[in-house]
Amino acid sequence: MKYVFYWFSIICAVIFLGGCASSKWEYEPITNVEDVNGLKVGVILAWETDYYLSLRKDIDLYRYDTIGDMIIALSYNKIDVMAVDDLTWRLMEAKSDGLTNVEPALGKVGYMIYLAPDCEELKKEFNEFLKEYKKTDEYEDFLRRKEEFDGENYIDPDIPLNGKGDVIRVAVDAEAFPRTFDMPGEKTPTGFDVEAIKRFANEKNYRLEFTSTNFDDMLVGLFYGEYDIAAGYVCDIYRKDAEFYGLNASDSIDESSIYLIQKTKNNISVNMGDI
Repeated sequence: MKYVFYWFSIICAVIFLGGCASSKWEYEPITNVEDVNGLKVGVILAWETDYYLSLRKDIDLYRYDTIGDMIIALSYNKIDVMAVDDLTWRLMEAKSDGLTNVEPALGKVGYMIYLAPDCEELKKEFNEFLKEYKKTDEYEDFLRRKEEFDGENYIDPDIPLNGKGDVIRVAVDAEAFPRTFDMPGEKTPTGFDVEAIKRFANEKNYRLEFTSTNFDDMLVGLFYGEYDIAAGYVCDIYRKDAEFYGLNASDSIDESSIYLIQKTKNNISVNMGDI
């Protein structure tokens, strides 16, 4: 659910932010995530942090449509902090100045894949693969690269597809960097979530047929039998909803931290870079 075009909304927002935040603001860093009673916390509507924090009674939750809207709210002191997953935070950190995360993390969520309603056996097969995959050097390398991700450069492990058997139709969110995305010059999508799917296909001799699309289309495609697997920031916090509607949800491929993000100075700025 993380789309690259959200960064454009941030840039447009920050163009208008220079000097407009409250001059009365003073930096009072949060030093204890266990003591957040009464904080106004911004989240993106229906993202994992929205689900994760929705039952908390000690905070006031403010929901926004885009990251840009949320940053404007933080800049104007309409909220005290934002809440995002750690990979989204690293994207923000790489492109912004005036923000910091609060340590330690609030908690963790897992990321997985959805499978079509008639793919129960494929889900079991994928889950069995995951148990063994998590014992391998390849998985250790996966965790290391994810931990070292700098918010800009995804290191592709270059997994050639060598399956010769049945075809699995995989839909991925093309703009969910760095979990699923299209890399210029490459024939197949890549990203952290795609790695496990490719290794699974090679292990079980499946051929993969990829479709790069958006989050909504890949869900609809699963329901209507166009795709077998969907991937791209699919969080285990949505598991009950997915299964209620008939989808199959795999075990978690990996876990990521949830962080509170606060500003360190009155005016937040964004480095446009190559965006």
